[in-house]
Amino acid sequence: MAASTKDHSPLRGHLSAAALCELTGLTDRRHRQIAAEGYYPPPDRGRYRIKETLIGLFRYYREQLHKKEDNLATERKKYTIARREKLELETDLLRRRYIPRAEIGPHLRNLAAHQRATLQQKLETELPPRLAGLDPLEIQQRLAETTDTLCRIFQQSTRQWLDTPPPPDAKPKPTPKPAKKKQPPSSP
Repeated sequence: MAASTKDHSPLRGHLSAAALCELTGLTDRRHRQIAAEGYYPPPDRGRYRIKETLIGLFRYYREQLHKKEDNLATERKKYTIARREKLELETDLLRRRYIPRAEIGPHLRNLAAHQRATLQQKLETELPPRLAGLDPLEIQQRLAETTDTLCRIFQQSTRQWLDTPPPPDAKPKPTPKPAKKKQPPSSP
């Protein structure tokens, strides 16, 4: 019987890198990376210690599974929170606690236009003639009176607007988009 130059028989308690790759489906490079992470001892001349390697691989797989479950649980929690917030918002919209932007926008623009017209009338038309010839203290007093008057007008118009319920079948009107300005052709 001729003695072979290479001994292919496994050492007792050891597993070859090729056999481990066949069992796990991972490459030897990945096995070495896992060993470098401290899950089991690195191979000695291409052979892994069976007991320590299997215990380490099971620990590694359990930790990976736990991480995946944690990530999944986190994502489920985020999804559940987002879904609940969406349902709460929809419920609030149905109960009219919130008003859609498209519905309230035109009303707010009307309110702002009314306030601007009132400011222009009071500050540009009525106030200047009343201030002519007055000293600074009298001007300050008249400005304070005008400010109080403006605040009262705005509070009354806002209160009236808030107290007026919207019609039950009111649907938001589409707001027209501003037309683009045509630019004159440029001269050379």
